[in-house]
Amino acid sequence: MSRAAAIALILLSAFGFGSMAIFANMAYAAGVTPSMLLTLRFAIAVALLLPVLLMRGIKLPRARTMAGLAVMGTLYTAQSQSYFTALMHASSGLVGLLLYVYPVLVTALAVTFGSEKLDRRTFVLLIAAIAGMAIMLGGDLQGQPLGIVLGLAAAAIYAVYILLGGRIMEGTDPLVGTLVIMSAAAMGNGMFALAEGAALPTSMTAWLGIGAIAVASLIAVASFLVGIKYVGASQASIISTLEPVITLCLGVVLLAETVSSGQLIGGAMVLAAVVMLAMRPRTPVTGQECAAG
Repeated sequence: MSRAAAIALILLSAFGFGSMAIFANMAYAAGVTPSMLLTLRFAIAVALLLPVLLMRGIKLPRARTMAGLAVMGTLYTAQSQSYFTALMHASSGLVGLLLYVYPVLVTALAVTFGSEKLDRRTFVLLIAAIAGMAIMLGGDLQGQPLGIVLGLAAAAIYAVYILLGGRIMEGTDPLVGTLVIMSAAAMGNGMFALAEGAALPTSMTAWLGIGAIAVASLIAVASFLVGIKYVGASQASIISTLEPVITLCLGVVLLAETVSSGQLIGGAMVLAAVVMLAMRPRTPVTGQECAAG
């Protein structure tokens, strides 16, 4: 696969993840709890993907790889639960900003473990993207200590998930990996939903929102698993900072939301950093490359 095609897949993934907040608002307005939303998100995605793999003659990976994918699903559960719980103790702007510390963590870990090299240009673009995020999400950055801790925990867990995925996904069918990860995430979030006594949604609006999130999740996760093998963990993470920019744009187009000058400037900074990064070839390294999921 060409680098351009891989970047296109990462951008498609960012669009999928970025669109989820819009559809989540539909479900929340209909009374769906975060844990039930997450459970149904992954369960429906699995139900959509499984028939495709059965028709293809699904081949499950070896036990060791299966265990690793299950761990990734568990990490995905922990990350999503940390993020949504953090929203109860801090403003969405602060939680969003804390979550998008993960590109810095991914890059730092990848360089530390020798799976990638960090050149000056990539470092500058990383800082520019994070600065743009800070400007775009700035404003109401109020939060309790618990919310801050959980927001940082969500970023750290996601960084580990991405780097772990690189080693586990080596030689594994991305769709099979997506199926196992989402199955584990459905079961993990389902346990939280049962513990909370959450009920299934009763309105068509809620189901439409959840269904849209499930489809977006399936496309986003599978695209990310494929694309990141060719661009590396750190650069894919920087490209993924477009997710909140996409959410902002969809909010304007679909919900007629207003945008401040600060949000426009911040979004433009992120977009410029991503475009400049996409125009630069990935810095080669020797040994096993790190991919993510």
